[in-house]
Amino acid sequence: MKQTSAIALLTGMLAFTSSHAANTAAGLATRDLNPILQPIYIPAYTPFGSGDGWRIDHSVYVTNTSQLESAGDEYLALDVENYRYELGLRYRRDNWLGQVNVPFIANRGGELDGAIDSFHDLFGLPDGDRKDLPKDDINVEYIRDGKVEYSQDRSSSGLADISIALGYQLTEGTRYFVGIELPTGSESDYSGNEAFDFATWLTHAMPVNNEMSIYGLFGVSFPGDDGNLQGLLVDEIWVAQLGTQYFFNDGIAGTVQLDWHSQVIDDSDLKAFGDSLQIQLGLGFLKLFDDHRLDLFFSEDIKVESAPDITFGLRLAREF
Repeated sequence: MKQTSAIALLTGMLAFTSSHAANTAAGLATRDLNPILQPIYIPAYTPFGSGDGWRIDHSVYVTNTSQLESAGDEYLALDVENYRYELGLRYRRDNWLGQVNVPFIANRGGELDGAIDSFHDLFGLPDGDRKDLPKDDINVEYIRDGKVEYSQDRSSSGLADISIALGYQLTEGTRYFVGIELPTGSESDYSGNEAFDFATWLTHAMPVNNEMSIYGLFGVSFPGDDGNLQGLLVDEIWVAQLGTQYFFNDGIAGTVQLDWHSQVIDDSDLKAFGDSLQIQLGLGFLKLFDDHRLDLFFSEDIKVESAPDITFGLRLAREF
């Protein structure tokens, strides 16, 4: 019931603006960066230029997670620092839109545990299971019915799954996409699920006034049943994002964005594999570099333990 209500609400938020759309450069292409779930294709809102041509995004994400969880016959340990670099290529020709995302993933023991503890203390944020885990270590394990379904206790890195999507601009601010994620990553280095994943989604953006715009995404992903989570994934994952961008002046913009997805692991009672909700807070600098936009942002799990503790992100974008 909760999932159905959330889908209906988010669909309505996108639909009510269908006749007032405008192109904007808003939106953060963020997602749940749980290291176990990263190989799954979860679409994200990606900005396009208002005219024909290219846009290139260089995005870097640093995620630190310390979480212990058990429910029934399931046990999960997530103690890892994840690094993700993503090269995003966007191309627009009239109403047709194309995009390619090329990610590289590295899992490490990390260096940020102490700094994140201080960050949580400074803002009064919950610390979860961090105090019960060793600092700067790596331990990722999922046990179900007494069987180890996923385990990583060493560092890894490699090319992850490349995604390709084709979109069409239906109205001034409404776009429809279909996409595929290719099995270019590797199960052995935890960078891919060695399966073809498919997704389809709708995005919408509109101006509220000269300083503010809102935008959103609603879609569904169909993960391939292969890799380290073979036989455990649900058949479909619903995805939604809702955000707003506010221009403080002609050089600085602020972004607030909510990211949500439905349950990922079938019949799991663990929070990390159920419905996820996190918030993204960012600042965009439009004139810091010539012809570029720099976005700095971080995320927090609003629904505690449904996403990594914290993610720091940077995106440098250029249109030409």
